[in-house]
Amino acid sequence: MTRARIWIVVCLFVLPAFSMLIAASADGVNLSVTLDPGTHETVLEWTGGQPVFSVYRSVAPNDVNDPGNVRVTTTDREWSDAPPSGDSFYLVISPCVISPPEVCDGIDNDCDGEIDEAGAEESCDLDNATALCANGRCEVDQCDAGFGDCDLAPHTGCEADLSGFPCDERSSGCALGDSGEAPPFPFDVGDGNDYGNRVLGLTVPRSCECDGTDCTPCPVVVGFHGYGQDGSSWRSRLEPKGRAAGFISLYPTGDLTPSTYNPSGSSPNWAVPSCQDPEDGCLGNPWGTACDWCGDWNEDDTLSTLREIDFTRAILKWTMDNYCVDPRQLFATGYSNGALWTHELAMNPATSNLFKALVAVDGVTQAGKEDPLKWVRAPADGHSPWMLHVNEIFDNFEPYDGRPYTDFDAAWNPVWIYPPVLQILAKFQENPAYWECDFGEGDVGDRHGALAVGGIVPEGYRRHEGANSLEGAGQNKFFCFTKDAPGASCEKLAICLWDSGPPGDDLNDPHGRAGSEWTGTGGGTKPMDIMWRFMQRSVGVPY
Repeated sequence: MTRARIWIVVCLFVLPAFSMLIAASADGVNLSVTLDPGTHETVLEWTGGQPVFSVYRSVAPNDVNDPGNVRVTTTDREWSDAPPSGDSFYLVISPCVISPPEVCDGIDNDCDGEIDEAGAEESCDLDNATALCANGRCEVDQCDAGFGDCDLAPHTGCEADLSGFPCDERSSGCALGDSGEAPPFPFDVGDGNDYGNRVLGLTVPRSCECDGTDCTPCPVVVGFHGYGQDGSSWRSRLEPKGRAAGFISLYPTGDLTPSTYNPSGSSPNWAVPSCQDPEDGCLGNPWGTACDWCGDWNEDDTLSTLREIDFTRAILKWTMDNYCVDPRQLFATGYSNGALWTHELAMNPATSNLFKALVAVDGVTQAGKEDPLKWVRAPADGHSPWMLHVNEIFDNFEPYDGRPYTDFDAAWNPVWIYPPVLQILAKFQENPAYWECDFGEGDVGDRHGALAVGGIVPEGYRRHEGANSLEGAGQNKFFCFTKDAPGASCEKLAICLWDSGPPGDDLNDPHGRAGSEWTGTGGGTKPMDIMWRFMQRSVGVPY
């Protein structure tokens, strides 16, 4: 995250002929400096502030902050130096300025290393609502009795008096009838956002059409495309199933933004936090330059993600205003970069209460350098969307078992890995709403052994096999698993794997093959059937 560009500055004048201890304080940073009169070694130690610290040294005070005078950039709070003879001026910069109390603004106001920690929501003032703080913005956590968040707009709180028509039963399009309007482009819906080149496409099947009288609210499924694709990739998947099952299909196209993948900005994409951070998420490329492959590399990462969240909420609200929608049956799915965004929607407190179930296809949140689960967190307490991850078993571009690319001689990106999907599901279990599931912190899986398409079921796992399960009947291509807690039955979290090709056929483009196979083709239960079975099970429909 880019912090506020306000710096703490401490200047020190050092005379090499003496030993001394000097303390200085500026906005919470305390610096002590010791000079050894024999060796002339200078030891700088400081407390307060937050990394990353930059230490400058110059022989003159007026240019000490020149970029060429940086001696070290460090997360440590101690540094030793052997300055030249004569006077030396030191400057220590921390990217954090204390301005308590902690408020909901995406900044570490109290410089304790945590951003918007518990208590920041107390700065929020939302009508008729208990607030939570997410992505530096106040969001509705829970509405007061008798009120509802019908417009899905965070800043208005719970604006609707539910003494009339409950907003969670059906959308305004049910009462007014279908508007017949096509989604606007540019997607300007009056919420103050510039959504750039983002496009909303939708298909309303005949069974979901409404004239404003005796209408049955319909579910909505949103499909998010992969990097460089557009909404048509999900239209071809969702539209046939939507017509058959009776749901409205939304297939948006992401914005065109410049990135390391495409500096010209001609590839639609979704701004997922982990693939925007060139320091600890998107981990680089063979040339050693920073990697920032989604979102706009010229924009603050938090703003890019926040606009993506706003767009997701805006397309749902627009659809509910113009068509007859059941807000209790909002679902999302995505492939590749769209699957990364699907995982983010499940985890982000601003959206984890919008969708009842989500299905991610061959794409997970990227790993951090030191912590593979850095970008993974459980849905907020009180929110517990169902999560199904599906993966082509030998997709070595975005593998389900978290292996580094070097396992497959892909030296073009030797350190860029994804965390094991099973550990992501285990992280979800920090939310007590997933108590029936028992995925473990050490669970990894093995595409060549346990939890593979051969149907091998490791101890503790349960396969969703048969007509009355997630896999369904009449197919032997997709193998679905979950892991039950003792004495319970886990339904909210699951994983499906497949590989239908002969050995070696996935070497050229296993990731692309995964996307082309997750369609409606084949015999028996098809991919869109599995997706819809999981989504409907989340609202109580039996398999």
